[in-house]
This record gives sequence, structure tokens and C-alpha cells, in this order.
Amino acid sequence: MQLDQITFTRFIAALTVVFFHYGQSVFPANIPFLFENIIAGPIAVGYFYVLSGFIMAIAYYQPGKKDQININKTKYWIARFARIYPVYLLALLIIVAAKFKDLAGNWQELPLHLTLLQSWIPGYPITLNTPGWSLSVEAFFYLCFPFLLIWVYKLGTKSLAIFTVILWLATQLILLSQLNSSEYLPKSLLHDFIYYNPLMHLNSFVAGLVCGIYFKKNPNTNQNNNSLWLILSLGLIFLLIWGRPHLETLLNIKLAFTNGLLAPFFLLFIVLLAKHKGVITKLFSASWLILLGEASYSLYILQKPVHGIYDKVIMPRFSASETIHFYIFLILLIIISILSYKYFETPIRKIIRRKLS
Repeated sequence: MQLDQITFTRFIAALTVVFFHYGQSVFPANIPFLFENIIAGPIAVGYFYVLSGFIMAIAYYQPGKKDQININKTKYWIARFARIYPVYLLALLIIVAAKFKDLAGNWQELPLHLTLLQSWIPGYPITLNTPGWSLSVEAFFYLCFPFLLIWVYKLGTKSLAIFTVILWLATQLILLSQLNSSEYLPKSLLHDFIYYNPLMHLNSFVAGLVCGIYFKKNPNTNQNNNSLWLILSLGLIFLLIWGRPHLETLLNIKLAFTNGLLAPFFLLFIVLLAKHKGVITKLFSASWLILLGEASYSLYILQKPVHGIYDKVIMPRFSASETIHFYIFLILLIIISILSYKYFETPIRKIIRRKLS
């Protein structure tokens, strides 16, 4: 099942992560009304998790098979390893090379990053290549996925849906209570647990998986050529993100949209876009937009090493405003990401899958 119109949304989500890290004061993030949405990178990571579960269901779930289903776990894990690890390792090695002197006597970070375990240990998730924490979380999802699929085949989708609701509610309760506790401090060990631990994000992935299974079972129901509902669903997400600071002030509590709280709204948008057959789907299915979406993983994971190189090598060579420097860096990052996808990520993935399978 081809859902090319969704691919480009990955690029937009990855772009907000880049703005969050390096472009918070440049146009259009410097427009107050747009600020929260343009720099919504941490929230966009939650979108990646929901979308990942949805796409895994589309790719692997086979409706109608209930009994002895043969899931080749090893083949699946090799495919996932080949998809994420080569570029992840490349970015990590660049960072290690750049920080080689600083790492002297503090090499315990490296094994955790090499084994994608850094998000499990508070104090380590955002060391070395900062965006890599989310791949540590994603790797856990990939480990769980075959067993979740077996659950569906053996016990039915309804039981997994019930588990998902319970998990989602428990996650939000833990997050809200700990975020507003007297023990919480930014960048503390508790902060690392509630924001980066894979168990705190599992609800997003499983919600996407359940929704993807239901969609796969009913692919042609309620196909829609009207773009209005799709635009309204996106507008609702925009409004919720924009309104978070105001909601915090009104309720006098801290809120976090990064651990699945917006998963139902993301799923509404994803399903509406997947069912949509109108002008937006045609636009998002343009080959160059699909290419940007496919290159979004390289853009996401390579942003820190590319920015480090730009900051040290290119920026000192000419004087320009912060905005100009940011957009030169961004254009360079996009070009490198496309080249990485076409000439490194894709060929290496094919070689790994062929050799290991």
C-alpha cells in the first residue's frame, strides 16, 4: 500500500527539529504567533513515533491471518538495523572525532550510543549526537514490534487497543505528576527519565500501530477528496501547540506535549491524509517532495555534525546576519541529506540486507 502523500510530512517535522536546535530567533520563528509551532521539534519527535507505528502496521500487518503466523523476527530486525544504523553511526563517529579530546576519561558515553542504549540511562540521552536519543527509543520500538504483531494475531486488535488506552493514560499521569513535582528540575535525572526513557514514549508507537491496523483492515472506507477536514485537523494541532503556554498559565501547571499527549490528534491528521485523494495528496506526492521526505532521516540525524562543521569551517570565513547563516546552513544540510540518502543510506541499507539476510 503506497501512502506517498505522508512521506513529505516527515521532512516538515524534521525541519521543526532543526529550527528548535538552531533557528529559534530567525524568521519565521521570530514571529510570536508562529514561534511555538516553528520550533516544535520535541513535539515533532512524538509525531515520528506515532507515524512509525502506523507505517509499520501498513507494511507488515496482514489482515485475516489469526493463527500460526510466521513472523521472521531476525529478517525484520536486520531490515530495521539497515534502515537506521549506518547514518546514525556516521553521525556519531563525526561527533566523536570532533570531541575526541573532550572525551578523554569519559568514554562510558560511547558504548551506550553505539548500542543505542543511551535513552535508558538518565544523564546520557543527549550526550554526543543529541538527536540520537530518539533512535535509542525507536530501536526499542523495533524490538517490540514483532511481539506486538503476534499479540494482534493471537488475541485480536481490540485487546491491544485497550492496552494502548491504559498505557497512554498511565504515561500522561506519570508525566504530569512528575513534571509538576517538587523534585523536578530541568536537565535533572528525573527530567531525563520522563522525557527520554523509551517506556515513556511507547504509547505513541503502539497507538500508531493500532490505528494503522484498523486502517489496513479498511483501506477504502470513506476515502475523501475534500481537503477541508484535513486542513482543520492540521489547524487543530497548530492551535494546541500554540496554546500550550496559555493553557499552562490558565491551569497553573506545566504541560508536555512530547510523550504522546497529542497522539490522538496526530493520528486524526495521518488517517485523514492517508484517506485523502484530493489536491493536497497530489501536491504531496510530487517526486521532489517525496525525496525530501525520504531524506528527512539523514537531515534529522546529521544536523548536529553538519552544524558543527559549518560553525567551525564556514561561518568564520564571512560576516553575515544570524538569519543568513542559518539558512545557508539549512540549505547545505538539505543538500547533504539528499546526497546521504541517495548515495550512502540507500546503498548501504541494500548491502546490509543482502549480506545479513
